[in-house]
Amino acid sequence: MFSRKGTERIIRYAFEVAREKKQTLTSISKGNALNYSMVFWDRVFQEVAKEYPDVKTQSLLVDAASMFFVKDPKRFQVVVTSNLFGDIITDLGAAIAGGMGLAAGANLNPERKFPSMFEPVHGSAPDIAGKGIANPLAAIWSASQMMDFFGYEEWGGRILSAIEKMLVAHDCLTPDMGGTASTSQVGTKLLTYL
Repeated sequence: MFSRKGTERIIRYAFEVAREKKQTLTSISKGNALNYSMVFWDRVFQEVAKEYPDVKTQSLLVDAASMFFVKDPKRFQVVVTSNLFGDIITDLGAAIAGGMGLAAGANLNPERKFPSMFEPVHGSAPDIAGKGIANPLAAIWSASQMMDFFGYEEWGGRILSAIEKMLVAHDCLTPDMGGTASTSQVGTKLLTYL
């Protein structure tokens, strides 16, 4: 169910983030097939956009957006979409970036009245449970997002920079990324980049 309050809140938050970061904002929906919820979403997006003339926007159908995520991912900066499409697109984005072990996630309460949640996008991976080979980078990246959200951007940036350096070095990665390192080895190595 899409409420006016919830839909406008998340769209307005996306505009605020795009404005603050001076980035473009893409709304992803499926108004041509879901003629109640997604037509409503598109209408609210257009209404809120009028209050942010300085933010460059585009609206895409989820199938077209999925194609562009593969063919031209640099066109996306800030994206706002429903939970369903967000779940699908974050998995696609993770695969493009190198795998589910890199997919960090944040479920934010913009008003900060209730707790936000920061977690890796991937599931529990029962097929590798207890083997010590799970990729910890998404969980660590989530901690970077949490630092940013709570106003500790310097620490958030340091954590993210350490992850980037580690990926570029390519010398200590878990099997999902073509390496042979264990979860704990990756965590220990990452500390050397902080």
